[in-house]
Amino acid sequence: MGEKNVLITMNQAPYGSIYYTEGLRAAVGVTSGIDEHKVNVVYLGDGAYFAIEGVDRKDTKTYIGTLKKAENKLMVEKESLEERNIEESKIAEDIEIISRTEVLKLVQAADVTIGF
Repeated sequence: MGEKNVLITMNQAPYGSIYYTEGLRAAVGVTSGIDEHKVNVVYLGDGAYFAIEGVDRKDTKTYIGTLKKAENKLMVEKESLEERNIEESKIAEDIEIISRTEVLKLVQAADVTIGF
Protein backbone atom coordinates (compact mmCIF):
# COMPACT_ATOMS: atom_id res chain seq x y z
CA MET A 1 0.00 0.00 0.00
CA GLY A 2 2.87 2.42 0.72
CA GLU A 3 3.29 5.32 3.06
CA LYS A 4 0.48 7.88 3.11
CA ASN A 5 0.42 11.46 4.31
CA VAL A 6 -2.48 11.61 6.81
CA LEU A 7 -3.95 14.75 8.37
CA ILE A 8 -6.05 14.44 11.53
CA THR A 9 -8.09 17.55 12.34
CA MET A 10 -9.35 17.99 15.87
CA ASN A 11 -12.40 20.25 15.68
CA GLN A 12 -14.13 19.56 19.01
CA ALA A 13 -13.39 21.07 22.41
CA PRO A 14 -11.38 18.79 24.74
CA TYR A 15 -14.18 18.55 27.29
CA GLY A 16 -17.60 16.98 27.26
CA SER A 17 -16.78 14.35 24.66
CA ILE A 18 -14.23 11.70 23.75
CA TYR A 19 -13.42 13.16 20.31
CA TYR A 20 -10.02 14.50 21.30
CA THR A 21 -8.96 11.22 22.90
CA GLU A 22 -10.29 9.11 20.03
CA GLY A 23 -8.69 11.40 17.46
CA LEU A 24 -5.26 10.99 19.02
CA ARG A 25 -5.80 7.26 19.39
CA ALA A 26 -6.64 7.08 15.68
CA ALA A 27 -3.52 9.11 14.87
CA VAL A 28 -1.36 6.60 16.76
CA GLY A 29 -3.12 3.72 15.01
CA VAL A 30 -2.37 5.24 11.62
CA THR A 31 1.34 5.59 12.47
CA SER A 32 1.71 1.95 13.45
CA GLY A 33 1.81 -1.06 11.21
CA ILE A 34 3.87 -1.96 8.20
CA ASP A 35 3.65 1.34 6.34
CA GLU A 36 4.10 3.76 9.27
CA HIS A 37 2.22 6.60 7.62
CA LYS A 38 3.21 10.22 8.23
CA VAL A 39 0.62 11.88 10.46
CA ASN A 40 0.01 15.53 11.26
CA VAL A 41 -2.52 16.54 13.92
CA VAL A 42 -4.05 20.02 13.70
CA TYR A 43 -6.33 21.57 16.31
CA LEU A 44 -8.95 23.78 14.62
CA GLY A 45 -11.95 25.72 15.87
CA ASP A 46 -12.89 24.69 19.41
CA GLY A 47 -10.20 22.02 19.18
CA ALA A 48 -7.73 24.87 19.83
CA TYR A 49 -8.64 24.70 23.53
CA PHE A 50 -6.69 21.43 23.77
CA ALA A 51 -3.49 23.31 22.87
CA ILE A 52 -3.58 25.42 26.03
CA GLU A 53 -0.81 24.64 28.53
CA GLY A 54 -2.22 22.88 31.57
CA VAL A 55 -5.23 21.24 29.90
CA ASP A 56 -5.75 17.80 31.42
CA ARG A 57 -3.92 15.30 29.21
CA LYS A 58 -4.02 12.23 31.42
CA ASP A 59 -6.18 10.35 28.89
CA THR A 60 -3.98 11.35 25.95
CA LYS A 61 -0.48 11.46 27.44
CA THR A 62 0.55 8.07 26.01
CA TYR A 63 -0.84 8.90 22.56
CA ILE A 64 0.98 12.23 22.43
CA GLY A 65 4.22 10.59 23.54
CA THR A 66 3.93 7.94 20.83
CA LEU A 67 3.22 10.54 18.15
CA LYS A 68 6.21 12.64 19.20
CA LYS A 69 8.52 9.58 19.23
CA ALA A 70 7.46 8.89 15.64
CA GLU A 71 8.27 12.53 14.79
CA ASN A 72 4.68 13.43 13.97
CA LYS A 73 3.59 17.01 14.58
CA LEU A 74 0.90 18.50 16.80
CA MET A 75 -0.22 21.92 15.57
CA VAL A 76 -2.87 24.51 16.30
CA GLU A 77 -4.27 27.04 13.84
CA LYS A 78 -3.35 30.61 14.77
CA GLU A 79 -6.67 32.03 13.55
CA SER A 80 -8.60 29.56 15.74
CA LEU A 81 -6.66 30.88 18.73
CA GLU A 82 -7.37 34.50 17.78
CA GLU A 83 -11.09 33.83 17.24
CA ARG A 84 -11.28 32.42 20.78
CA ASN A 85 -9.08 35.09 22.38
CA ILE A 86 -6.45 32.51 23.34
CA GLU A 87 -3.01 34.10 23.66
CA GLU A 88 -0.14 32.36 21.89
CA SER A 89 1.86 32.51 25.13
CA LYS A 90 -0.72 30.14 26.69
CA ILE A 91 -0.03 27.33 24.19
CA ALA A 92 1.79 24.18 25.33
CA GLU A 93 5.42 23.98 24.18
CA ASP A 94 4.89 20.73 22.28
CA ILE A 95 2.26 22.24 19.98
CA GLU A 96 3.32 24.34 17.00
CA ILE A 97 1.25 27.37 15.98
CA ILE A 98 0.60 27.57 12.24
CA SER A 99 -1.42 29.90 10.01
CA ARG A 100 -4.66 29.03 8.22
CA THR A 101 -2.70 29.17 4.95
CA GLU A 102 -0.33 26.52 6.30
CA VAL A 103 -3.31 24.38 7.36
CA LEU A 104 -4.71 24.60 3.83
CA LYS A 105 -1.35 23.46 2.44
CA LEU A 106 -1.43 20.46 4.80
CA VAL A 107 -4.95 19.60 3.61
CA GLN A 108 -3.87 19.83 -0.02
CA ALA A 109 -0.77 17.69 0.58
CA ALA A 110 -2.65 15.01 2.55
CA ASP A 111 -3.58 11.72 0.94
CA VAL A 112 -6.25 11.32 3.62
CA THR A 113 -7.88 13.82 6.00
CA ILE A 114 -9.79 12.56 9.04
CA GLY A 115 -11.80 14.94 11.21
CA PHE A 116 -12.72 14.54 14.87
